[in-house]
Amino acid sequence: MIDQLSLFLHVLAAIGLVGGGIMQVMVGARLRRATTAADIARWGSFAQTAGVLMIVSAVVSLLTGGHLAGAVWTTDERSGFSYPFITLGMAALVVLAPVGPMLGGGRLRRIVERTHRRETAADLNALQADVRSSSVWGPVHSLVGVGVGLVWVMTAKPGWLATAVVLLGSFVLGWISGLLVSSRPRQSAARSTERRD
Repeated sequence: MIDQLSLFLHVLAAIGLVGGGIMQVMVGARLRRATTAADIARWGSFAQTAGVLMIVSAVVSLLTGGHLAGAVWTTDERSGFSYPFITLGMAALVVLAPVGPMLGGGRLRRIVERTHRRETAADLNALQADVRSSSVWGPVHSLVGVGVGLVWVMTAKPGWLATAVVLLGSFVLGWISGLLVSSRPRQSAARSTERRD
């Protein structure tokens, strides 16, 4: 019963991790199109709520994964932590997954705080440039990438090399997607400025 509940919570945590990341990615599209400081504050605050979901999901995933590694996958002959999908999956949760909330989420939080200061909120162009920055969206998108990689690793259970390649590769691909979307608003903003001139 405890093992089944742990498995259920473990899968639910994976859904929460990926779902929270997707939520931030979708809100990011709104943020990059925001035309007022109030819009940036509103959408930025909404994106931050997804961070809570992701943190809770990561903690639940670590706890239930540790339990399953010991109770289900460990035998007299072999430790559960000798399986690459367990050991490297937990390492990715501890090392790669926090990058998005710590770097991208941290920058986003500081941008939202600036919208509450009258002198900064008045400088809308600077706020818009910051909210469109690749230093925000590269890390945010990386979490979705590594989350998808973790789900694949949990289901396919490949060897050490394949697991490492999938986790690092999905992290990098997620980061690249963040770089790609963050460059588009700057280009469109530059075009609209040229048209006005």
